[in-house]
Amino acid sequence: MNKVQLATQQENRIKAFVYEWYSRFDKGTDMETLKPFLPDEVVEFVYPQETLTSVSELVKYATKTFDFIKSSAHYIDEIFVFEIGENKYEVICPHSYHALQQSGEYINMDFIGRMRLDTALKTALDPEAKNIKVTAYKVALQGQVKPSSQDKIDAINLSTHSETDAKAFVHNWFAHIDVGNAETLMTMTSDSELNINILGNQMTSKNELKSFLLLQKDSQTYSSHKPQNIIASKTNDGFIVKFVLHFEGEINEMGLMHLSNITTWKLIDENNQLKLKEYTLEIL
Repeated sequence: MNKVQLATQQENRIKAFVYEWYSRFDKGTDMETLKPFLPDEVVEFVYPQETLTSVSELVKYATKTFDFIKSSAHYIDEIFVFEIGENKYEVICPHSYHALQQSGEYINMDFIGRMRLDTALKTALDPEAKNIKVTAYKVALQGQVKPSSQDKIDAINLSTHSETDAKAFVHNWFAHIDVGNAETLMTMTSDSELNINILGNQMTSKNELKSFLLLQKDSQTYSSHKPQNIIASKTNDGFIVKFVLHFEGEINEMGLMHLSNITTWKLIDENNQLKLKEYTLEIL
């Protein structure tokens, strides 16, 4: 992998992680689930009411917060990733938070979130550094607390998945595409009949899609995919996801190429996992 490919693959991996981080809170999580994504002891988590400098303090604070909130939804339009050192990144994530409190009151708060991430930090729970770690986190409240409603929470949630999960799915997909990981992509694809049309290449099965992806990999010296402006809309059985995708790659006998397209997917719930069902694109 060259530098462009490595940087884009890491950016997709980080964006997927951030979407998944917020999704865990909306599904109802606990600190035991979150600990593998934290350092062993020292953190810097800054909230409007409190600053926490250790994992033990964070556990106590988060446990109280979890008990205070009955359900929630995070609306995230975009995530911005900046490399600030070797294996270290800063992430800026504006988001709108809707929650139902135990008191029965619905609230809405707009935040700008800042995360510091380490992609190679080894810990007692993760000695091989397989997980990204959140070493610092700060949220700055924008404006006043406003009323909300159950409709705002239900609007992006579907059973065990949300629009946030659908956006994470997009970034995870292209992180695997750029390293040519067809086997993992097949675990993200529906077992049912597919409806896929990529530049006139029509596919209706996982085997056809896998063969196509492997041919693409063999025809490219490298590839880099950057999805932007992801919009996910809930349906009865999943999500329609539309986004702009920029491709940079070197194609055998064609040389360097830059292409942008509008991609539309349908993701469905299959055995409690989001799976790709439909895929079309339109070249810009």
